[in-house]
Amino acid sequence: MTYYGFVAFNSEPLQLCGDMLRQGFDLGMSIGTTSIAFLSMIQHMKTMIISGEKLSVLLGKVDYYWGLATTHQNVFAKTYLSIFRETISILIDKGATTSSQIHSNSNAVQSQNISEAIFFHKAIQAYWQGHNERCHHYVGKISKMRVDNGKLSSMIITFIHGINTFQMLKRQNTAKLRLIPNAAISTLKTATAYSRWNFRNKVHLLEAENFSFHNNHEEAKASYAAAITSARCSRFIHEQALGKQNLWLYSDSETKFYM
Repeated sequence: MTYYGFVAFNSEPLQLCGDMLRQGFDLGMSIGTTSIAFLSMIQHMKTMIISGEKLSVLLGKVDYYWGLATTHQNVFAKTYLSIFRETISILIDKGATTSSQIHSNSNAVQSQNISEAIFFHKAIQAYWQGHNERCHHYVGKISKMRVDNGKLSSMIITFIHGINTFQMLKRQNTAKLRLIPNAAISTLKTATAYSRWNFRNKVHLLEAENFSFHNNHEEAKASYAAAITSARCSRFIHEQALGKQNLWLYSDSETKFYM
């Protein structure tokens, strides 16, 4: 569980990490080590959300795990599952028809890891809903914590922070904000040296946005195309869709630029 939950993403495809963590959960449950099983489950769900598993599949999984955690009275697992469930529901339909009555007592388990998870998911929710200031706010909360920068969640929040900042720069072009995407590109380029599968598309998309921001049109188009192709090859369908959306928005703005 430790290897596939905290180390393997540096070199192995995220989908493989998720599969192995699920197997760890199944093994733990079968031999009665439920505490280890539920730790594997938490990492499995986190990895599958990050890798862009279909939301309907994630919804079914989290509700299945919730039932098992309830049976085994695992409050720690239920705390994380409630965080995951909220994000999945919001991403599907903002909770309109998929909201759940399941809730965990947030005061039952208090730790920095759980606070970090809450802020991480709030930032993810805000970004995908287009709430750029709110996303920036929650990323700021994470940055004030002593977070291991080598964690998968840290890499993902670095990407989200960078890509979100380009939207903020359209309204507030400051030197401080301009530093954020550059730092994100640098960090993720280092990660890409170890796992092109997991991080290459993110670098391409950040570079595309950066070229677009500086009106380097040919470079931007090439980087958008590379981001979309790379995301498709790595089966990150959510980031492939994001690349296509941003390319469309860029093409539309480029047309207006030349009008």
